[in-house]
Amino acid sequence: MKNRNPLSKLTLLFAVLLTLGAARSQADILPGVSVTFAPVGLTRDQTARLNLLNIGVPNGMLVSWRFIDATGLTLAQSVVTLPLGKIVSVDYRRNGNPLPPNTDPPEQIRAEVRAQVDIVNPGVPSESLRRSLELFNNDTGATTVCMGGGAP
Repeated sequence: MKNRNPLSKLTLLFAVLLTLGAARSQADILPGVSVTFAPVGLTRDQTARLNLLNIGVPNGMLVSWRFIDATGLTLAQSVVTLPLGKIVSVDYRRNGNPLPPNTDPPEQIRAEVRAQVDIVNPGVPSESLRRSLELFNNDTGATTVCMGGGAP
């Protein structure tokens, strides 16, 4: 049986610990919780509004939000700090330009969008964030769709 050099054992142990440390550091960068709403149809005269409320993190909660179209293209996005107990709302309103002459009207009149929210703070459960997505008519203010908003 061959005896291994103590230096090679120490080097192997160091390499394993370094690998584990790098994996842990990378895991801390990723958002802890990601919430995605179901896609909804949005017409030219409607706005999608994402409502967010921090109900559990006293020092504030950092969230990243975005609106995404049916092809996966990000239409609007930002990062916001939610103070405890304060509602923050963000809107996405479609461009109201008239239809180009040679386009497929059904594709231009109605678009599918979905909202995604990532809690950036590590270790914060989704129950600490109340969220809802609503669609409303720009002219009347009438809400046509509302998702989420239930108690945790």
